[in-house]
Amino acid sequence: MAGASTSTFKPLAGVSLHLGSKHAIGYFVKGDDVCQLTLVVGEEPVGEEIPAVTPARFSAAIEAGRSARFDTGSGTVLEFGCAPSAAAMTVEPLDQLAYTAPRK
Repeated sequence: MAGASTSTFKPLAGVSLHLGSKHAIGYFVKGDDVCQLTLVVGEEPVGEEIPAVTPARFSAAIEAGRSARFDTGSGTVLEFGCAPSAAAMTVEPLDQLAYTAPRK
């Protein structure tokens, strides 16, 4: 997903992200300076076929001005940011890279 753009969405507005073999959908509810995020990640549907793997559901309370990352299991991490006053959220797909520290 390198080069994928950041999306912004408002409270109770859904967001849908196609991430190769995975599909993520979510929404958030505005709290007192907190974005209450609900996210479901599952296999990308193929035609009328029902995916064999059950989707995973995540919930998180993200404070205004902060962000949280979710590993989709497909090499992509989704970074969700909560705007000031929890008025909106941003989501940015990031490539997950393996890293090994050099030996000392």
